[in-house]
Amino acid sequence: MNTKIIFTIFVVYFLSSCAYKPLYRMTNLYYPHKVKIVIKSKEKYENNASTMKLLLDEKLNSKNSKDSNLKLVVSIKRVVSSMGINKDLSSDALMLEIEARYVFLDKKGELTSGSLSNTGSFNYTNNNYANIVSMEDTSKKLVKSLSTDLADLILALSAKRKISP
Repeated sequence: MNTKIIFTIFVVYFLSSCAYKPLYRMTNLYYPHKVKIVIKSKEKYENNASTMKLLLDEKLNSKNSKDSNLKLVVSIKRVVSSMGINKDLSSDALMLEIEARYVFLDKKGELTSGSLSNTGSFNYTNNNYANIVSMEDTSKKLVKSLSTDLADLILALSAKRKISP
């Protein structure tokens, strides 16, 4: 009987002293407010800008958001460079790098800014259609990765001042 009471006290003590604290908050600092997302790109016939805007809007804004002065401006730059010729002389590997520079603003000014970049590669062959498909697929994967990383950075933002939407 005495050991059951002591055992119960130890169990209650250890369970109540759990030091678990979540790293991120469940809601962001600007929860009820909508973030206006502006994507800038010099590419004319690419859908990178629209894909990134769609993915960021999906992550940052909810359906019940109110209009606000919060704004995320992202500039996308795409660079394609050659990696060299393969041994069989039939294909060339290309490296695609996408860089995203971002600025997150509120009514008072800049909250955070920075840049993210990601690279991917694909084979460049004699088939033009395969080259276009490979470049689009690589580009889409890179934009998806960058938009996820950027949304996580914005959601985990710890501003030094109070955000004024």
